Amino acid sequence: VKCRNLFALEARVPLWRLLWVRSRVRLDEMTFQIWYPQVQAPGHQAQAQLAMALCLKQVFAKDKTFRPRKRFEPGTQRFELYKKAQASLKSGLDLRSVVRLPPGENIDDWIAVHVVDFFNRINLIYGTMAERCSETSCPVMAGGPRYEYRWQDERQYRRPAKLSAPRYMALLMDWIEGLINDEEVFPTRVGVPFPKNFQQVCTKILTRLFRVFVHVYIHHFDSILSMGAEAHVNTCYKHFYYFIQEFSLVDQRELEPLREMTERICH
Repeated sequence: VKCRNLFALEARVPLWRLLWVRSRVRLDEMTFQIWYPQVQAPGHQAQAQLAMALCLKQVFAKDKTFRPRKRFEPGTQRFELYKKAQASLKSGLDLRSVVRLPPGENIDDWIAVHVVDFFNRINLIYGTMAERCSETSCPVMAGGPRYEYRWQDERQYRRPAKLSAPRYMALLMDWIEGLINDEEVFPTRVGVPFPKNFQQVCTKILTRLFRVFVHVYIHHFDSILSMGAEAHVNTCYKHFYYFIQEFSLVDQRELEPLREMTERICH
C-alpha cells in the first residue's frame, strides 16, 4: 500500500473501513484518518496511537488477515444509512441510542450495514494481534477452559471440527466475506429484496463474530493492554453488544462467556 496523503489510501483500502482511532496517525508514507467515538485519557493517547499504528502497519504489510472488504456504493440507500450510523458514532451519542433503527428505515438494510461494519472492525482487531494467536499458543479455538468452539461449514467441514484458533479465524473471515459479497444474500442492486432467511444468516454471522471477542478478551487481553487498545476494543464491543441486544440477534447463551465483563462495561 503506497499512500502519500490521506485520500490516496482509498485506492487500496477504502478509508471508511478503517474505523479505529480518533486522530491522524503517520506511518512512513501512509497517513490514516481512523475514527472511533471514544479515546483514551490524554496522557496515554499518543502512546496508544503509536502502538496501534505499528500494529496496523504490520497488518497491512503482511496482508494476511486484513483484506479490503465490501463497500457500500455512494448514492445507494445503504451508503446513506452507513453515513448516518457513522455520523451518530462520531457525535458522541450514547451507543444504546446509536444502534436503534432510524424512523422510516428498513430493518434489513440497517442490519446489513452493521453486519458489514462489525465484520470489518472485528477483522481488524484480530488482525492486529494475529501473530500472538498461533497454532502453538492457541491449539484450540476456545474461550477459556469452559468454552470450546468447533467449526462447521458446507464444504470442507460438514461435521463440527476441532481446530486451532488461527485456523478457525481464517475460515470464519473467509466464510463471512463470501456471504457479504454474495448478491443473493447481501444484494446491492436497488429494488432487489433480501432473502427471506436474511436475519437468520446475520444471526449466524454475528454469533460467530462474538466468539472472536470471547477468544480475544480471554486469551489475548494482555496484547490488548500492551497495544494501548483497551478503550477502543471495549467501545467496539459495547457497540456490537448493544446492537445485537437491540434486535435480539444472538442467543443469550452465547453471551455467557463474557457475561461478567459485559455487566461491568455495558450496564
